[in-house]
Amino acid sequence: MNKKYIAIVVLFGILLLLPFTVQAVADLRGDKRFVSLDIFKDVVYTPFVRESNLSAGAMHLDSVWRAARESIAAGTEAGEALEPVIGALSDLEAVALTVNAYAELDTAEAGYKLLKQADTLLASLEDEPENFKAADSTLKAVVGEFGQFSLWRAFLSVKHYGVWTSRYLRAFENKVEDENALVLAVRPRYQLAVWNIFNDPGEKVVLGAAGKCIGKSCGRETAEASDRWLFYRQDVEFLVQPSPLDVRSAKLDNPVQAILRFRDQLKAKGVELLVVVTPGKPSIYPERLTGASAAVGAENASGLNGAGHGKKILDSLTRAGFNTVDLYTPLLAAKKDDASLGPLYLNDDTHWTPRGAELAAAEIAAAVNRLESDGKINLTELRQKHADGSYPMSFVAKDSVADRMGDVGEMSGLNKFGVFKTQRVTGHVVMQQNIIERIGMAQSSANCLDSLMKDCPERDDSCYFAKNSPCDEDDAACVRALTKSCPKGSAFDSCYYARMWPCEESDSLYYDTTRTPFKDDFRKAQILILGDSFSRIYQTDSPVNAGWIAHFAKEMGRPVASIVSDGGASTLVREKLARKAGVLKGKKLLIWEFVERDLRFGAEGWKEVDF
Repeated sequence: MNKKYIAIVVLFGILLLLPFTVQAVADLRGDKRFVSLDIFKDVVYTPFVRESNLSAGAMHLDSVWRAARESIAAGTEAGEALEPVIGALSDLEAVALTVNAYAELDTAEAGYKLLKQADTLLASLEDEPENFKAADSTLKAVVGEFGQFSLWRAFLSVKHYGVWTSRYLRAFENKVEDENALVLAVRPRYQLAVWNIFNDPGEKVVLGAAGKCIGKSCGRETAEASDRWLFYRQDVEFLVQPSPLDVRSAKLDNPVQAILRFRDQLKAKGVELLVVVTPGKPSIYPERLTGASAAVGAENASGLNGAGHGKKILDSLTRAGFNTVDLYTPLLAAKKDDASLGPLYLNDDTHWTPRGAELAAAEIAAAVNRLESDGKINLTELRQKHADGSYPMSFVAKDSVADRMGDVGEMSGLNKFGVFKTQRVTGHVVMQQNIIERIGMAQSSANCLDSLMKDCPERDDSCYFAKNSPCDEDDAACVRALTKSCPKGSAFDSCYYARMWPCEESDSLYYDTTRTPFKDDFRKAQILILGDSFSRIYQTDSPVNAGWIAHFAKEMGRPVASIVSDGGASTLVREKLARKAGVLKGKKLLIWEFVERDLRFGAEGWKEVDF
């Protein structure tokens, strides 16, 4: 053989083995596991450890289930008795679903379906005790299936989920690409070089057009004319690819059919469905993507604007009789105030700003009020005492500043070099306070005020005492009128003005000024929200309780509950609900929020989910 060919083959072999060699050296020198041995370990070791853990987990589940049955028979509350059972089943599921380091149990497997059935029945027991017999039978079947060490099952796990299967090799390849020491050392510098030379932010990111945007309307006080927004590539691809309902998209799951099935499932349980399609950033700000003027973009119904696929599918759902919320129209209209109020979406992120989230909350609350006025839902009157003796709650909001690093900027991998900056946002954190019943007989207004203010700090204010003296000792209205011009802002003032007004009310209620953070209330809420990361942002991450869910509760003045799955509102969040179907008890409305790109790119597609 020609020597030059031998040299080429040797060079190719070295290049091919270089990443694995570097990773092996890094693993041996570091604290991380030896990734290169995963394949060998998953053939001769992992299946047998998994079998041992499965049998141990099943036996533990059987033990705690027997103890729970005895506790419930002895009068212990179901929720308290079932807590260790739910934990044991969750631990068993974790072992069963993880077959080896790279493959998960197929959802079509009988064992998977059995575990999920047990999960669903167990979650429903507290509110639906009639399911006890079915839950007992299913849990016994789970113990029978996984309670014995099985060499045959270990062999099948190697056969169907081992190194010779595509599901294993793809996952292994992705792991090597993401964690390989050579890749981690070289890729960031390569990305930075590509950015500096070609202005390319990476395969997941689309760089917006340059413009003349300066100041707050650009999203940053220090914005320059050269500043450009970042867009998530899937948001853009959703607009430029055929509609999910187009014949060219026939291979995709049909989202409308899935929504129709879900609506019918909820109706069978007496729950109304409200569909909220969240516009992607390029649907609201096409001009920041393409460079066209905002006016041209708004008028061109065939371009990248609110008349894209998402809006058209939403309109078709509305015409078909679904309850829907149109966020496209109000968000596009609100852009006219961007110069003074700031934009509705974050610069380097897929999500909206607090302003956009609060606008969405107001629109969704208005839609719910219309459903109630049209007689489609009948929510409990909040000014009446609840059956359990509780009263409704009221909400207040306060400003909170947070610095956010955009998720699209993170996807680019360039943030570690400081290419994209954090964006400071001001959210409005929602706090809740319960209305509680005043204890004791009716009091005169002055005595009432003294009673309610006994915990307020003392006030040393010459204005207050000078103006208070002309009033009769029991005339709270006089005190309020004369002291209204006195300076406010002290701890006394905050307490005084919060507690003064109920003393003149004819009923026996007053606001407890002890404020607590907003939280989901699955027991009392009649409204359940399913959502994705647009429901999570500002809600469970900084500044916390400032997302659209909290502001929706504030707008409605009532408790709500939510189940959120980042990027999984098409199917995954419904699967979460199916595993906890008992939470639908007492609910009259389910609000389903998902971003428009999920109509095409939703995680796990748009599968039918059985309850």
